[in-house]
Amino acid sequence: MSAATEPATTGERAADGTAGTGLRAPLRRRRFRLLYTGQCLSRTGDFVFQVSLAGYAVTAGSPALLAYTLFGQATGTVLMLLAGGALADRFGARKVMLWADLARVLATAGVAAQVAAGGRSVWAIAACGLLLGLGDGAFEPAFTLAFTELLPKTELLAANSLQAIALRTAGIAGAALGGVLLAAAGATVSLGLGTAGFALALALVLLAGRWPVPDRPASGDGLFKEATGGIRYVFSHPWLWVSIGSFGVSVALVVAPAKALLPLASADVLGGGASTYSLLVGSQAAGALLGGLLVGRLRRIPPGLLIFGGMAVVCGGFVLLGLSPSVVASVAVATVVGAVLSAATVAWAATLQSRVPGELIGRVSSVDWLISLGVSPLALVAVPHLLTYGAPATVLVTAAAVALVVSAATAMVPAVRGLAWPAAQA
Repeated sequence: MSAATEPATTGERAADGTAGTGLRAPLRRRRFRLLYTGQCLSRTGDFVFQVSLAGYAVTAGSPALLAYTLFGQATGTVLMLLAGGALADRFGARKVMLWADLARVLATAGVAAQVAAGGRSVWAIAACGLLLGLGDGAFEPAFTLAFTELLPKTELLAANSLQAIALRTAGIAGAALGGVLLAAAGATVSLGLGTAGFALALALVLLAGRWPVPDRPASGDGLFKEATGGIRYVFSHPWLWVSIGSFGVSVALVVAPAKALLPLASADVLGGGASTYSLLVGSQAAGALLGGLLVGRLRRIPPGLLIFGGMAVVCGGFVLLGLSPSVVASVAVATVVGAVLSAATVAWAATLQSRVPGELIGRVSSVDWLISLGVSPLALVAVPHLLTYGAPATVLVTAAAVALVVSAATAMVPAVRGLAWPAAQA
């Protein structure tokens, strides 16, 4: 433990293998409570910002503002991910999260200022988007690492469940709040509230104070070599590269393109319009909340089976969504898809955090994020070309069926099938 850090308080020391694993266990730790509260506010502010920016772009007839902000954000995130993981592993999660949140405060405040001025400077907007993306790319691997610095392994599943619940709740609340504020107070105020969410998150991490982290002696390697160390570690462990590759297939074939294909498929098969698709999305979000609440009760299922058996169920659900002519049945399937997808992703995060060495978690998490974020835009770009070969429902069903086979096969790979929860290993 670094001599520069303050000692843990009695209530925050890492518990032994008998530590509680219920959903409330991580919340008994002050620093985690502050970090978690900050992220609830930050994620809500992020959704308020997204909805406010999109709404302003539509109503003000300024599509360039939205397009350049999103382009800059996506570019910055991809550019920073590998370096962000290396920085987190080298300097600790807290320092990187503080700098990342500061970057996001400045970026979102810059966008709000551009909107207040009429949004005329395309380059300034793109620069703000780039800074926002750099902050996102640095923050995510650091946040993943922070869980392992603050909690014992037996509480990681519960902590990730709480995070999944917060993300879904923030999406619902932030979208609604952004729309209300945009209509009632205008874009500058609603975008300013998004900035406030990041600022409050930064303040709460500061309030938590420095927390104990294991000593991480300098490797002597440059940042680039350290960043690529995560890639080397992933490919030296079959359970990791097989798992990340399988997730990449599911994202590329189902999760990402479904955003474009499902609205079209539901219109063709169910005969509904935007309201029907909205109902499916709402049902999936409700299911995701349920999955986050219940995943902690599924510890008897080995993580490999829970994760990739769950992904097979998710892909099978999208097959049914592409075929079912019943709105009621489709709503039920969407709810199950949301719940199982949430449980699988929570279980994956906890597995990665508990099995990867602490000094590499940031970089391995960066690789995981990079694969998911990298294939998503490529998959969406491919959708229009695929639609020249078949109807939306046909394309969705075919892609989901392929991903189902890949996920089921992944669950049977010995390195994945042999994964166990930390308590079982103890």
